[in-house]
Amino acid sequence: MSAEPRSRAAGILCVALLLGAALWHGLRPIIDLDLWWHMRLGEQLLATHSLIDRDPFSFTFADHPWPYKDAGWAVLVWGLWSVGGSAAIVIAKATLLVATLGLAWFHLARQRCLPMAAAVVGTAIIGEAIAFRFTERGASVGLTLMLAVVVLVHRDRAGHGGLPWAIALVAILANLHRSALLLPIVLAGHAATRSVEHLLGAPDTRWRRAWIIAIAGSLATLATPFGTAILTTTHTLVDEHAALMTEWAPVSWPLVRELTPASVLTAALAVTAVVLGMVQRPRNWWDIALGLGGLALGSQALRHLPYLAVLGAAPGMSALARWPSAWTGRLRHVIAVSAATAALLLQVMSPLPSPSLGLTPAHFPERGVAFIRNQAPATRLRGHLIHEFAFGGFLIFHLWPQVRAYVDGRTDLVYPAAFVARHAAALANPDVFAREVERWDLQWVWLDNAPFRSTRVFLDRDPRWALVHVSRRSLVYVRRDGINAALAETGYRWLWPHDLGGSLARAQAAGALAEALSELQRMIREDPDNPYPRALLDRVDARRLGDHSSR
Repeated sequence: MSAEPRSRAAGILCVALLLGAALWHGLRPIIDLDLWWHMRLGEQLLATHSLIDRDPFSFTFADHPWPYKDAGWAVLVWGLWSVGGSAAIVIAKATLLVATLGLAWFHLARQRCLPMAAAVVGTAIIGEAIAFRFTERGASVGLTLMLAVVVLVHRDRAGHGGLPWAIALVAILANLHRSALLLPIVLAGHAATRSVEHLLGAPDTRWRRAWIIAIAGSLATLATPFGTAILTTTHTLVDEHAALMTEWAPVSWPLVRELTPASVLTAALAVTAVVLGMVQRPRNWWDIALGLGGLALGSQALRHLPYLAVLGAAPGMSALARWPSAWTGRLRHVIAVSAATAALLLQVMSPLPSPSLGLTPAHFPERGVAFIRNQAPATRLRGHLIHEFAFGGFLIFHLWPQVRAYVDGRTDLVYPAAFVARHAAALANPDVFAREVERWDLQWVWLDNAPFRSTRVFLDRDPRWALVHVSRRSLVYVRRDGINAALAETGYRWLWPHDLGGSLARAQAAGALAEALSELQRMIREDPDNPYPRALLDRVDARRLGDHSSR
């Protein structure tokens, strides 16, 4: 095979492998916890044909001002769900990821004119680095549109038109996600580099036009029903709530290596872009700005690491492409195909769930919802509850308005940081829990089934509370002396989910082993996929078999 057909075949194979990697990750099942309250909000916006500016979903902050700013995303995901359920949302996510990597390939191969091997390596790195945050949330659209703005800027720098379209992209994203605030920063970086080039004597840098577009882009972030709320709520989030949220955790290299090793490569590429951009003549101020911007954003928090890939990877690959012999030699096809293959294999071998058009298995409390919904009128759960933070959105989607949330993912919009911290303390400290019960007249509790959280065993020990449901992701307790007393009569008596082995031993010492084993079987019947009672029953059976064999 001659050189040209061989190159064409290698290119087709690489594109197919990169497409497979994008689809494998994009088609993973739904995992985002906040998706659910977004969808319920979208339904209400369409049903009422009016702006919802006060909280309708919680009882703790009912009618509290709610400057919701992402109405477009809520309507979009509800529309997808209405058309095709979870499958439509998963397919839309996969399509968006494919489009994002398509933009990355276009930017590297067509705009920057990198050799095929370099373009494949860069696209593979970008795809792997953004994958860990590319889920069913508006932030994923933000990654795509930021890359689109970079493409528009590069087009403008090449002397072509189209940059004003960036203003429209900012306005669109402002109604989908707060990451719209980052797009004007990219535009301002472009304007600043134009100004520097103008001061250094470069002809026709059009720096005034660049600044006008950057300013217009900044104003476009306010093109939402709530105006400046996109600014004030973001300030509240960063200033007060970030310390309470895992995704806002500071960047540490051990954590980066565990969650997103490809981000180490994007950081190296961004540094390469800055260093080589400074030493080359003439200096490439735009690539320097992109590299510095990517490093600045990516170092802020784990959730911002994908921006390091979007901004810093392409300039870094362009810097490395200054040595063409590494990308155009005999091994160019091997390098390209190996990088694309690695991208696909990393997705296939990931511990994340394999592609599916449903929900991530054992991630959402579906059986808990079914238990709550299927109660007979005499034992229907009533009154206020306290629940797992992660269950808030799922509760709003599946149980509202009959059940209102205690808390959910709208932390920067509805719930003060002190309240969120008190909620976390209540589920670990019996004194704080007792105060919350009295304050809100709580009648039932809905928690995750997490035996490793031993601080919650106080709820099992408390005789005033009865455990009435156990499944892989749900524990439901009710007050014995409250309005759910009838349901409490059906509860577990001997077994404690936060200390299954210890409670079984105590039941045996009290002469109630048969009753405890019956409750263990009940747990398995409630949820055959619950691994905890099965593991304990296997140990009991093995011990019995050992005792029988020793006789």
